Amino acid sequence: MSFLNAFILKSTPVALLLLCLGCSFAEQNSPAFATEKLEVGSVAPKLNIEHWIQDGKGKLPKVTGFEPGKVYVVEFWATTCGPCVQSMPHLAAIQTKYADKGLQIVSISSEPLSVVKDFLKREIADETGERKKVSEVTSVYCLTTDPDGSSEKDYMLAAEQDGIPCAFIVGKDAKIEWIGHPMEMEGILEEVITDKWNREKYVAEQKLIAEIQRVVGGLTRQKKYPQALAAIDGYIAKVEDPRLKFGLYKSKIDVLVRTGASEKDLMKSYEELFASCVDEPLFVQDVAWSAYEYFVEEKLKSKAIINMSIAAVEKASSKVEGMNKANLFDTISRMHFAAGELEPAIAAQKQAVQFTDGSDQGTFKEFLTELQAEAQKAKK
Repeated sequence: MSFLNAFILKSTPVALLLLCLGCSFAEQNSPAFATEKLEVGSVAPKLNIEHWIQDGKGKLPKVTGFEPGKVYVVEFWATTCGPCVQSMPHLAAIQTKYADKGLQIVSISSEPLSVVKDFLKREIADETGERKKVSEVTSVYCLTTDPDGSSEKDYMLAAEQDGIPCAFIVGKDAKIEWIGHPMEMEGILEEVITDKWNREKYVAEQKLIAEIQRVVGGLTRQKKYPQALAAIDGYIAKVEDPRLKFGLYKSKIDVLVRTGASEKDLMKSYEELFASCVDEPLFVQDVAWSAYEYFVEEKLKSKAIINMSIAAVEKASSKVEGMNKANLFDTISRMHFAAGELEPAIAAQKQAVQFTDGSDQGTFKEFLTELQAEAQKAKK
């Protein structure tokens, strides 16, 4: 686990990934344009898009400049990018949810018009899991293509973004509010639309994150672990944002594990980490899962820490429902199994299956079957 990964949850607890994965923009296009840097707080460049393919069933106008008081999402995608396609139902849902509040989503490809039109005939799953044509799923927002690359130059290259899908939220004053993966943006978009978003605070936070990554990352790369731990402790005392503290505590544990720290020091750090995210069930799960991985990889040998993790996740499970609850019980089950406790592992996995339905049950049932088979072997 890298120091950078310790901040993977800074936007939402689920970005877990899903969110940092994307397609390389460099693989899609690499025009040699030089342009002024675009960042949060910059005035959003005007759009000059060649082909407007979908227009919200006639409800959304073509955009060049950005109308004051309205919020826009300018998103970049490609037909060959899996994560881009996976984001489409979510974009459609967001457009529908905020349509009456003035939101307009404009998705821009750089591919030839014929390629995009052929792509519209494909079928993908919508947010309910039903298979529909891409043309139907994307019909509620603006799907476009701009083969001359001018939009990419003004946005992607200017913002030094090298992966798609990538979304730019343009606020009510026509300035960039946020840049990132479209699957991570809904909470921020809600704040922008309802005038609760603090752009200046966000920019300051991003600068601090960059500083932490530079300082602590540099020390760990040089294997100056005592100095890295001291730097992390200094930042923990300095920052107020609980998400940043969470990332720092995770980084501290990573360094401690690398250096073969004592069980006492690791126990103390895990106690601090669990305390830092006690009200965030999915953060608790993330901490417990990292302990489980360290334990399985034999980088962590303390069963007491596994037991602490199990207790923390069990407590967190009472605060969630549905698939989140199922995932927490699956984590509990796997930790019990790693600790050699088959019966509690089976009981927890049965709970995981119980709180899941549909196609998601498959993986949980498969592991339950494996556990039950192990239990039968143990009895012989």
